[in-house]
Amino acid sequence: MRGVTIGLAVLLSSASLLGYALPPCPAPSVTAQVLRVVDGDTIVVKILNVPTQLKTTLLEGSEVTIRYIGVNAPEQNEPGYEEAKQINRLLVEGKTVYLELDQTPFDPNGRLLAYVYLDKDGYFMVNLALVTSTLYRAYPFDNTPRYNACFTQADVSIPQCSTCGAPPTPQVCVPAEQANRYYGKEIWVCGVVASVSRLTYGRIFLNFVRPYPNQVFTVMIDEKYTSAFDSRFGPRWENKLQGQVVCVYGLVKEYQGKPEILPTDPSQIRAAVLGAPCPDFCPCK
Repeated sequence: MRGVTIGLAVLLSSASLLGYALPPCPAPSVTAQVLRVVDGDTIVVKILNVPTQLKTTLLEGSEVTIRYIGVNAPEQNEPGYEEAKQINRLLVEGKTVYLELDQTPFDPNGRLLAYVYLDKDGYFMVNLALVTSTLYRAYPFDNTPRYNACFTQADVSIPQCSTCGAPPTPQVCVPAEQANRYYGKEIWVCGVVASVSRLTYGRIFLNFVRPYPNQVFTVMIDEKYTSAFDSRFGPRWENKLQGQVVCVYGLVKEYQGKPEILPTDPSQIRAAVLGAPCPDFCPCK
């Protein structure tokens, strides 16, 4: 508990110091009471007040499940699940919150998609504050685009702060040709994608600099995670990357004498053609 409480304090101070609190556009117009926290990015609320223009969408007095827009927490049975849920509880449990909606009000599971604020003026967005924690990742979608750039930038800009008071390690981004110097390190790697492939069972390969089998660096997305990338970037999104500069973040491993990274989350891949530009510090941008 003490560790989670300290983590929350760091999260709140990071959000304030880095300027991620922001006045919304438009102001949050729905008032709700948090009844319970489901997990790190989902809550159940009672709707207290709804403006006239949303009365056909939301009913005052109803209980609604809210999925935070733009942020993704660990799922049950994944590392960090309980910690993320506890941070969400410390932020919102039992509180009055203020909701801002975007273009799409509900997801396919019937959950209300919302930006959740702790103040009626909208200067502290819970979604964006959570992205500044290393437990969470940005998870922008095209049908809720208002703050996608903010979420992406917040996720990329947060340094690796788990050094217990030591100076944070600078972000590292290297060309694909140099990735083999960084085995066992978590870094950004960037370069031009020379060939792509998707196997029949869903596994995706991005080959950098030269086409397979002469590539100098590979990105492999396991079939367990393909659906998340397809949901974020669209069907056959990998075909857009042929001939494009792409940046990927993760642990560099060696496979058959060549370096590779195995992303599990869409936020680990950046490319202008995907609407998520490479980090500013990457040399191939």
